[in-house]
Amino acid sequence: MVRARVPRAPERIGALPDDVLRRIMSQLSSREAVHTCLLARRWRDLWRSVPIINATFEDFEDSAAANDTFEREAMFKKFVTRFLLLRNRVGLDEFRLDYSLACGTEDLNAGSADANLWISHALRWNARAVKVVNRENRLELDPAVFTSSFLRRLHISSARLVPGFFDQLQTGCPALEYLFLSDCLVMDLEIRSNTVKVLILAEEVEFSCDHDDPGSISAPSAISVSIECDLSVARRPTLKNMSSLEAASVLLSGHVTACDADGIMQFLGGLSHVTSLDFRYKDGKLTMEKNIRWCPTFSNLINLTLNTWCVHANFYALVVFLQNSPSLKKLTLKLDQARVSVISGELEDRSFTCEQLEIVEIICSETNELLPRVTQFLRDSGIGTDQMRITHKN
Repeated sequence: MVRARVPRAPERIGALPDDVLRRIMSQLSSREAVHTCLLARRWRDLWRSVPIINATFEDFEDSAAANDTFEREAMFKKFVTRFLLLRNRVGLDEFRLDYSLACGTEDLNAGSADANLWISHALRWNARAVKVVNRENRLELDPAVFTSSFLRRLHISSARLVPGFFDQLQTGCPALEYLFLSDCLVMDLEIRSNTVKVLILAEEVEFSCDHDDPGSISAPSAISVSIECDLSVARRPTLKNMSSLEAASVLLSGHVTACDADGIMQFLGGLSHVTSLDFRYKDGKLTMEKNIRWCPTFSNLINLTLNTWCVHANFYALVVFLQNSPSLKKLTLKLDQARVSVISGELEDRSFTCEQLEIVEIICSETNELLPRVTQFLRDSGIGTDQMRITHKN
């Protein structure tokens, strides 16, 4: 009997349709995708039509110019420009740029020109998602390149967003639904979009100090926002026109002198109609005046997540949140051993009623010293043991 020959792995991959191969190649960096042209004649031009371009500076860190940042940058620029020029005239799903603008670049506008050109090229080929990550000096993105009726997702890390950037996004990218910003200097007075549904402002997004106004955020179509605000390097933004918001995740950290009771009240007021809230506070201590109102009423709030800061100072902050969350169904407490951050104060009335509360989930390590105190507080407040669920983490 003649046994059938089992194809070798390369042959089995080679049997796949071209479209499937291009999808697989899209998971590679662009430089790796080009290298596949050496596998066989059939692979020679497949890279020219990959639906996702993943241009990463990391691919050039082991080059002959590994110790010369400017030379590596020149090699990277030459590669990306040539890759785009040689690419077939077909549409794009996504353009990813992982760049490193060399330290010592004095003219950020000129130094960022190539990146702006590449983004513009991607958008001309109808990229639905663009991700730009920079490692060193902030890129200076040209608002004019953001003109596309196809762009739905935009991720920017480490960039200067010059005046007019958000006006251009508003008019030039009418389909934009997802916006992620990290380590960005915002030079407009307002982060504004009428179309974005998911807005994420990660660490070190700050408004320019050239303005006296602290800056504001307006996103009337947003259903989910995540905001990290380090008050030691940035001012707390004002939340305006967030009428569609359903879920919010907020981290306030840094020097609390920049964020007093009125400031916290105003900030939380912009989130007061959400149904899900994750509110974290760290790296500071703030003492409220007796019975001062700093927390709005969250009439629609169903899911509330708080971390360790709320259980210090005799559970002051936790009581305040529970007093103002009449519709709450699930409370999640994340307890850790991090440095103590606390909002403290005095209350004449510490009672609260959460008639719809179904479950309290406590997430902590098995040896967490706060756990016994927290569970005792909950029992004393009328929350039964059967309503508590403790999840241990390492």
